Amino acid sequence: MLIEGIIIAVAGPLIMVIGGNLGLGTLLFGLFVVVLGLIIMWLAFGLRARPASHVAYGAGIIIVSVVALVLAGGGFIIGSLLGIIGGAWAIMRP
Repeated sequence: MLIEGIIIAVAGPLIMVIGGNLGLGTLLFGLFVVVLGLIIMWLAFGLRARPASHVAYGAGIIIVSVVALVLAGGGFIIGSLLGIIGGAWAIMRP
């Protein structure tokens, strides 16, 4: 998700030069996807650092992955599905 967001954020200004106002929306969307990816990475590192809070971190990962799936309109299905599966595994962990 992070890589796709960076690609969209870089392509935004190029589209803005070529196509007008569409580029600003693309840039903002790309930056938002990058932020979602960074939040998931932060939650994953928190899960690794404090395994006792695995339910909270796993739920956070699932929530952010579902938000990314809905906002992307299904465009980044693989990353969101992996986030949902990983969050579920974090919650089920003994």
